[in-house]
Amino acid sequence: MIHDPSAPVIVGAAAVNQHVDDPHQANDALTLMREALRRAAEDAGNPDLLAAATVLLVPQGTWVAANPAERIAPWNPAIRSIIADIGVLQQTLVSRACALVATGQAEIVLVAGGEAKFRALRALITGVSLDDPVTVGAPTERMVPNNEIITREEIERGLPVPARQYAMIDTALRAHDGWTPGQHIAHLGELQSGFSTVAAQNPEAWSRRIVVPSEVNDMPMVAWPYTKMHCSQWNVDQAAGVIVCSASAAERFGVAVDRRVFAHVGVESNLMVPMTRRAAIHRSPAVAVTAEAVRAHTGTDPSEIEHLELYSCFPAAVRVQAREMAIDIDRQLTVTGGMTFGGGPLNNATLQALVRIVHVLRDDPDSLGMVTNISGMLTKFGASVWSCTRPTSPYASVDVTDAATAATEVVDVEPDYRGRVEVITYTVA
Repeated sequence: MIHDPSAPVIVGAAAVNQHVDDPHQANDALTLMREALRRAAEDAGNPDLLAAATVLLVPQGTWVAANPAERIAPWNPAIRSIIADIGVLQQTLVSRACALVATGQAEIVLVAGGEAKFRALRALITGVSLDDPVTVGAPTERMVPNNEIITREEIERGLPVPARQYAMIDTALRAHDGWTPGQHIAHLGELQSGFSTVAAQNPEAWSRRIVVPSEVNDMPMVAWPYTKMHCSQWNVDQAAGVIVCSASAAERFGVAVDRRVFAHVGVESNLMVPMTRRAAIHRSPAVAVTAEAVRAHTGTDPSEIEHLELYSCFPAAVRVQAREMAIDIDRQLTVTGGMTFGGGPLNNATLQALVRIVHVLRDDPDSLGMVTNISGMLTKFGASVWSCTRPTSPYASVDVTDAATAATEVVDVEPDYRGRVEVITYTVA
């Protein structure tokens, strides 16, 4: 018996990893996305789901295509395609897919994203050119961010590089906690080593080699205290495909009950305050507000959710999220192994994580899973909660931007100021 026929449920989820040294033998990003969706339909047990889907959502990556749907979903030239530019939360696409189903605007929705930067890197190294097929037309809709993630002053002063801003957030948090630099570096090494241990057990991870803390900290420095092994690895060929449909469609297409993973809630804050405008650089009140929304809708505290994937572009992101959500930093915080080891395809790591959480939940059907998402320099924030158990409340897409705005103290910046100052954070690049 279907309690809520419009309840959004993931019925198919698949990831693609491509480790091919010869760029001529490697697929481009759009082909990888198409393959991920094909595998997702195979995962659901019914390839007919692809042809029946009426909406395709894709996060824009480094790839260039006028109309990516033409190659990602060639089986339906009339499919409604929605592209989200870089700067739009990946959670926004996931929430949009679930909301389209929950409100009856669509019965089956496809979400796919991917990158082929390893292929591009190999082409650069080997000196070959790549001629990918050209698409024509345009997407049905393009989603764009409302404001800028970084300021002109930040760019002029050497802060357009994400590693530098996150390193400064991490150092501010270290100062707040009263740690010495040595204690800080030791903690970061332990954190990353633990993530690599999880990646070693993840068949979809980009790197499955376990590293010890000393190896993490001895790698080439990027922005103190971050070495190369503290940073997201975006030179990957990875793609993810997810099929979201209504509970009634899952029944009609014969998807086995044990393949269905229900969406409980999607939460997002689209407040955009640049790092140098934040009164407390070591904090992200938007994360705390999101945690409260999760708690209010699901009746479960984020710290009690069994399976977590905290967005992990840099350690600061993980540490701030854990602090704001009151999650024990020493527990397992990832199911993928994080973006250094599991892989961090630009603008698609959340979908890669969602695929993994689906598989983990199927193996532990009485549990909950949460995937978080960050855009920018800990700027925007989102989270979604999932389980194989039907939610007690109807699915909701919750926007907490207003609450995050009220909770976030901002400061003015005097770009031409000269005089005595108090140093609150720093990095050495």
